[in-house]
Amino acid sequence: MSASPSMSGGAGERTRTRTVVWFRRDLRVEDNPALAAAARTAGEVVPAYVWAPEEDGPYYPGRVSRWWLSQSLKHLDASLRRLGATRLVTRRSTDTVAALLELVRSTGATHLFFNHLYDPLSLVRDHRVKQVLGAEGITVQSFNSDLLYEPWEVLDDHGCPFTMFTPFWNKCLCMVDPPAPMLPPKRINSGLCTAFFFFFFFLFSRKRNNNY
Repeated sequence: MSASPSMSGGAGERTRTRTVVWFRRDLRVEDNPALAAAARTAGEVVPAYVWAPEEDGPYYPGRVSRWWLSQSLKHLDASLRRLGATRLVTRRSTDTVAALLELVRSTGATHLFFNHLYDPLSLVRDHRVKQVLGAEGITVQSFNSDLLYEPWEVLDDHGCPFTMFTPFWNKCLCMVDPPAPMLPPKRINSGLCTAFFFFFFFLFSRKRNNNY
């Protein structure tokens, strides 16, 4: 679904392509299909990360996990800026979909790109993202960044998933070779004003309880 040029947001009317790249567990510029696709649009790229740990239920990240994430975000932010991007936009939220919707509205984005996750919670959330943002006229695309083949691509002769490894492996050996790893984009164009930026170190200022 294409975005209407007449739709407006906090950054003015959507008169050109502006893509939000939603980073999650893919905090890298190398071999990142969503980022590469956004860079190829020749429009503006808004790199973004939403931290909504409450959505993970019992898997709320502990202190060490939060430290690792903060360091990874710092490294990603530096890598993006070396390629010409503005600072990594971050949001602390209890609702990822609402945060992304607010972000695309405030930036006037026309596209949202992200890479697949395959756990049940992420699948439900990603489906909701596509529904909600698609209804806003945003073009939403997702990409494979982790697997050699998507799960729905490796099926038996009856169109069903394999239940044993050897037939699964033999099927993979007969398939077209997966794409080679991608180099980082040569350049990222980000024309977004800094008024929309939230620095990542504020994400971790709230303690869940005394044990974290």
